Amino acid sequence: MNLNKRHLRWLLLAVILTLALTGCSGRRMTSTSWPGMVVDDNMAYIAFGPEFFAVDPDRQRVESQYPSDVDNNSQTTYYAAPPVSDGLLVVGAYDSVLYGVDRETRTIEWNFHRATGRYVGSPVVFGDKVFAATAGNELFALSLDKLGELGGVEKADEARRGQEEAAIIWEYGAEQGIWSAPLVTSEMLFVVSLDHRVYALESESGELVWTVELPGAMAGTPTLSEDGGMLYVGNFDSSLYALDAATGRQLWRVEARNWVWGTPVLANEKLFFGDLNGYLYAVERQSGQVLWDEQVADAIRGGPIFDPKSNRLYVTGREESNPGGVGTRGTVMALDVETHKIVWEQSAAEAIYTSPALSGEMLLVAPAQGTVLLQVFSAETGVLQWEFVPHPED
Repeated sequence: MNLNKRHLRWLLLAVILTLALTGCSGRRMTSTSWPGMVVDDNMAYIAFGPEFFAVDPDRQRVESQYPSDVDNNSQTTYYAAPPVSDGLLVVGAYDSVLYGVDRETRTIEWNFHRATGRYVGSPVVFGDKVFAATAGNELFALSLDKLGELGGVEKADEARRGQEEAAIIWEYGAEQGIWSAPLVTSEMLFVVSLDHRVYALESESGELVWTVELPGAMAGTPTLSEDGGMLYVGNFDSSLYALDAATGRQLWRVEARNWVWGTPVLANEKLFFGDLNGYLYAVERQSGQVLWDEQVADAIRGGPIFDPKSNRLYVTGREESNPGGVGTRGTVMALDVETHKIVWEQSAAEAIYTSPALSGEMLLVAPAQGTVLLQVFSAETGVLQWEFVPHPED
């Protein structure tokens, strides 16, 4: 890689990091950040800028939108993927407020103002609790029932703050901001932070079980092995670590070529992850032995996903759109897990910084910048089926 090309990549990353920390314009679809997307029951929920949407990729239409009429001067923006539970969308915003929104009526059922930091990573709904972390180093475990009693207010006065305190089951503070969704099980919660630490807490009580410091910051949700014994964590020191989930003891480390940001994925006793130089790695999950690595893009930020039915790995990334390195586009591909051969590859509207998602026979991606908010590909062939442009009149 020549020096100019390397500098351009790091400049782009610096801009992305700055935007993530400082926030973006509230105007409609003008942000240079990236959308948050989750798929639940074949419905895609996408948060970007001052809006979030429920999109049915089968029917190729928007089922609901919040708010229904966008105020271009709105200071409320959304980027964290909004999980859905019993018809309720739980949405973390850049105004440091957590919202519970009825999926059908698009009305605010409740909001929670207690946080001081922005919600960058997605909240997690687990049973009767919401686990939400902020860029202000806060981690909350909240009672869904108590949140439901709060209702929605524009601003929280002292009386309201007292009511919100009753919804907090426990709270934990990291030393720096948390950009990722926590990994939650019935017994444990694992979360990483920009303070270089991995934290393991009891999910019921919030009691710290262990913490370990690694060389670099972390912004991707860890992965837990199926037997619950090993935790896999990408690090900004250009490495992937395997930790003992019970103690935090380091078991092995794999060196990559650049930052490892996205969540690694397990498939057939192998672990797959990408780095910001666009390399995809396959390692043996127990030993950390590198089975193969291959550059498939110019940068991979989001983690790959695995489809056991087709035995395919789906990967998204960023490509430079010309040899001079000015301008980017997205890339989407399917690889055979066993042969690591590319089955199909397609270009996307913009660079992609998030993981793709499967919905039935379709692969969904959310390109950055939001001009085209959603692209739907055939998971089998890679043929583009549909794309959602939120505001074609703009």
